[in-house]
Amino acid sequence: MKRGKVYKIKLKLNSPFHLGRKEKTHGSVDTISHSDTLFSGIMNCHSLLYGDERTTKLVQAFLEGQPPFRISSTMPYINDIFFVFKPLGMNLKIYAPDEEEKKLKKAKYIPEENLLNGFKGSFTTVGELFVKKEDADKLTPFAIPQERVRVSLDRTSSASNVYYFPTYSYHKNSGLWFYIEILDESVEKEIFAAIKLLGDEGLGGDRSIGLGFFELATAPVPMDLPFAQHDETQLYTTLSLVNPRKGEAEKFRYYDIVNRSGYLYSKGDQGIKRKAVRMFIEGSVFEGEAFGRAVDVTPPSFKEHPALRYGLTFPVPLPKEVSFIDNSLENL
Repeated sequence: MKRGKVYKIKLKLNSPFHLGRKEKTHGSVDTISHSDTLFSGIMNCHSLLYGDERTTKLVQAFLEGQPPFRISSTMPYINDIFFVFKPLGMNLKIYAPDEEEKKLKKAKYIPEENLLNGFKGSFTTVGELFVKKEDADKLTPFAIPQERVRVSLDRTSSASNVYYFPTYSYHKNSGLWFYIEILDESVEKEIFAAIKLLGDEGLGGDRSIGLGFFELATAPVPMDLPFAQHDETQLYTTLSLVNPRKGEAEKFRYYDIVNRSGYLYSKGDQGIKRKAVRMFIEGSVFEGEAFGRAVDVTPPSFKEHPALRYGLTFPVPLPKEVSFIDNSLENL
């Protein structure tokens, strides 16, 4: 698997976020933006900057299996510690033998450093975070739940209905970050310009009332990451949602599946529902090569441009010493 230039994009979050899990379900929100939502936002902003014709060419490249870039989902950082999704099925007990099982089951994120370079030292859990013991006291919850009072009006009777609209804000030294891998350097400047504009346009729901704004905390710099060359016997974890290509699903060993649906993220129309797609979640583990694909989810009634559901892997090889709860390669 040929790898391109990889950048770490650190976001400084300037407002609360509403990152919904299901359409028209205001009470169900995430603390992170998944790769498909992030991709839709980037491509919408690319269209605002460069026009529909240029963006449609990029979309077509994804549909033809020649993506110019790929991205991870967003993940939390706290101070100088960057977290990634815990590989599903990973046996954390061997690194934290004194930790209660129920606490280990809650862990969703591990330090990026340990995923890339191996697990050394003693670890513990802090909420959803699995960290070295010496770092535990430095951490605060990265996302703070909040509720806003909203009022809806009945269309026929004009009766008012008060409800609570959940959002998350983030501590001053916390935020979200993601990887982007540039596979076609001719579009690099355009994509970074689109990401910058996305910070001004907003990511997630209710952007019109001031939610979802960010800026780049640091300038993007290519990283020298220890991503291994493709190895058919190597285990990988994905840091993005994945819709597998034909023949790839059976390569996944530890996984969970989620249905992703929603409405068009488009300057043309945001009231049209896209087709639902089943995805492997972040942290799913697969063996050998799995690339994933972008799925055409354009509604029949929408003619302005193609609509995609982004489902490419963002693969990271697992350290050789990582073991799994049942010491086998059966799925969960």
